[in-house]
Amino acid sequence: MHRVYLSAPGDLDKEKDICREAISQVNGSDAMKDKILLVSLGLREDGMIEQVRGPVTDNVRQCSYFVQVFEDDWGPKNLMRKVFYTACDLRADETLPMRQVIVFLKDAPRETDPEILAFRKELADLPDVPVYSFQTADQLRQKLSEIATEWVKQIRETEPIPQPTA
Repeated sequence: MHRVYLSAPGDLDKEKDICREAISQVNGSDAMKDKILLVSLGLREDGMIEQVRGPVTDNVRQCSYFVQVFEDDWGPKNLMRKVFYTACDLRADETLPMRQVIVFLKDAPRETDPEILAFRKELADLPDVPVYSFQTADQLRQKLSEIATEWVKQIRETEPIPQPTA
């Protein structure tokens, strides 16, 4: 089992559901045949982060992958920013399971608010964190499916596949 933390502000709940579906599809079509399972974790409601910040950080600490979906802000009280940067820091610690942090950034072509533009630039300028732009649900689903399939491939290459016992 390899945990995948999904994070997105509440106005992107639909996109978070699409991420869960994409990971589930990769499990069913590819991963599970080799007894690999990508397990999606995350808060059901972004407002919960204010009450359970410690447990959220503990969950992120146990994850192999972190998927962040954003459009125009860091969520309630910027707490998702802290969780996101925690994931980035965890990735740098080779003793922890975190292998990759990625961002999906929903296109906002008519955005003019300087704060939102600065937020989007901060994400685009992150070193070693891939940022994928998307316009449609299908684009998000397709790209995350490709990425999750690559994760499964890497897991196969680095971990022995359990053999059935006689």
